[in-house]
Amino acid sequence: MLFPTITFAVFLALVLAVHTALLTRPTAWKATMLVASYVFYGWWDWRFLSLIWVSTLVDFVAGRALYRSSDQARRRLLLWCSLGTNLGMLGFFKYADFFVDSFVDVLADVGITVSATPLGIILPVGISFYTFQTMSYSIDIYRGVLKPTDRLLDFALFVGFFPQLVAGPIVRARDFLSQLATDDRSPIDTGRATRLILGGLFKKMVLADVLAAELVDGVFANPGGATGLETLLAIYGYALQIYGDFSGYSDIAIGIALLLGFRFPTNFNQPYRALSLRDFWRRWHISLSSWLRDYLYIGLGGSRRGRARTMRNLLATMVLGGLWHGAGWTFVLWGALHGVGLVVERLVWPKPETRAADRLGRTIRGLVTFHIVCAGWVFFRSVDLERAFEVFGALGGSWASAPRLSVGVALLLLVGAATQLAAPGRTDHWWERASELPVVVQALGITAVVLTFDVLGPAGVAPFIYFAF
Repeated sequence: MLFPTITFAVFLALVLAVHTALLTRPTAWKATMLVASYVFYGWWDWRFLSLIWVSTLVDFVAGRALYRSSDQARRRLLLWCSLGTNLGMLGFFKYADFFVDSFVDVLADVGITVSATPLGIILPVGISFYTFQTMSYSIDIYRGVLKPTDRLLDFALFVGFFPQLVAGPIVRARDFLSQLATDDRSPIDTGRATRLILGGLFKKMVLADVLAAELVDGVFANPGGATGLETLLAIYGYALQIYGDFSGYSDIAIGIALLLGFRFPTNFNQPYRALSLRDFWRRWHISLSSWLRDYLYIGLGGSRRGRARTMRNLLATMVLGGLWHGAGWTFVLWGALHGVGLVVERLVWPKPETRAADRLGRTIRGLVTFHIVCAGWVFFRSVDLERAFEVFGALGGSWASAPRLSVGVALLLLVGAATQLAAPGRTDHWWERASELPVVVQALGITAVVLTFDVLGPAGVAPFIYFAF
């Protein structure tokens, strides 16, 4: 079930109605939200609900046993049971074919021919996200920073809560369960929720989908048919497309969660304003970058054992983070590019907080960072390494002729750039006025926007990019 569709609009209207009716009955409310979440996820393929149930039951039991045990060997065994179950399912469904194909290719390189038929495994939507959520729960209990919940219903809702289930943001158990346990019924900021949902719809259905359909997809499908300038604009266009697509989903998810009484942290913060790669990862997919820092980078040793190991841990974290995004060498190289960039930054610029005081210095740093990120996006977007290098090669094509762009695409490129460069909060007063309207009027407005985008946008609604991860 996709957010920007009439089906989801009807689903959400029913969920909000039930939410309002059951607010004073916590157990009934939780059970209803859990059923709604399973309906939402099962809309794609109900069979994959079994994977969510396995993660839920294993980590609920493991979390309670971890908390009660004082034997360190037993606690490590319980933790590895939790991690092994989640990583085992993720590894099988996401990487089995990739590793089989890579193994066959390696043997072929040394002259050994092996015939292997791909398993054709279907990747369950959202498995990368909810497995990270449940693993963080077990790790936090193991580290002694979280007390497990004794309510299976609460934990099941944490794992399956539908707004952010399939594409994030990745929510920590301590943040979600504490809000679930509170009796706080403070007024919901419907103005902010409306702003997030409408803004997310615009980012996805206008900025991302139109740029993809009218610029990006054509160039990346046939780099040889584009001029050098058109190729560069397509790369810029993809940077805006993936930002609009993913931050749009995050905004909608955060807005819907807010309507249901949950406050999730911001997941994107104008990432292309970054003045370094370190700054970029503080702004891009914040819930994932903080997860990788807290559970992978620190787990590997962080910066505690000298400069050499710090650089190794940093590079390993980014390479594994790239592989998390997709089973392909393009993603590995994308992660390695960011890892090497972060290592170089640490070596030549150990204190990025000491930024250039002059505007020219900041501009140069921002442009260099942006173009390194865009170079990474070429690998991220390309179907394979050969296509990625074709795109880079196309940049050397003719720059003499004007690019073949429609007025609409040119305007979207400018609008996308403006979203990154505009001062934060400049348009907040518009949404403050919107928040003063009755909730019914706001809901009708959102529905009208969905209908308009559904009719006038590109044919159908393209799946969100991160559904593939």
